[in-house]
Amino acid sequence: MNEVEKIHLQNEEECISGNKKFLAIIGHDIKTPMGSIIGFLSLLKEGVFRWDRSKIDENIDIALFSARRTLIMLDNLLEWALSERMSKSFKPEIVDFSELLNEEIKNTVLSALQKQINIKNSVGSYYNVIVNRNMVKSIIRNLLNNAIKYSYKNGSIDISAKKINGFLEIIVKDYGIGINSDVLDTIFNSDGYTSTLGTQNESGTGFGLLVCKDFVNSHKGKIWIISEPGEGSEFHFTLPLSP
Repeated sequence: MNEVEKIHLQNEEECISGNKKFLAIIGHDIKTPMGSIIGFLSLLKEGVFRWDRSKIDENIDIALFSARRTLIMLDNLLEWALSERMSKSFKPEIVDFSELLNEEIKNTVLSALQKQINIKNSVGSYYNVIVNRNMVKSIIRNLLNNAIKYSYKNGSIDISAKKINGFLEIIVKDYGIGINSDVLDTIFNSDGYTSTLGTQNESGTGFGLLVCKDFVNSHKGKIWIISEPGEGSEFHFTLPLSP
């Protein structure tokens, strides 16, 4: 076996190992809430004719929480699985960034309303970018969901943008719990980051942010975070502007 074949074999083995690790983490994280759903639905079935309304509501709320958690994990899993294929078939087009942003804000309205969070969008409609539409929508969706997750009830999220050196820099800012300095360096590292609970105990895997990193890199852009514990977080990312 020559050196080139050895490198290909090594890369293939690393890819298989990474995929196995990823699936093991996802499988474990999905198994737990699914077990909770089944358990609480079984309790509900047994006690529906004996419990009072408050007890029934309590068990339904727990089952719903677990179901929503599982749905988020499955969504992240699908996006992660699609990310490599989308990167290989990268086909950018000229689009108005605000169009994609407004679509995803509408898609997250219900999540924001549940915590009474106000999303303030100050991005104008005059920023044409050269991007893959689905990738950018995924980036926006993940960052908005992340901001909602770590925002306090009755809080707000600010979205702004500015031109810099041929790129559009977008900022998604929340005023939530913030991020410790020792965690900041691991957020975009699949080996070192574990997602923490949100302000209402929302859970996740952290893979959504890894998808963001991959998709931003596909556009030759950058993504970074400015945050302090208790002061909220700013997620910045850049996309190429149309000439």
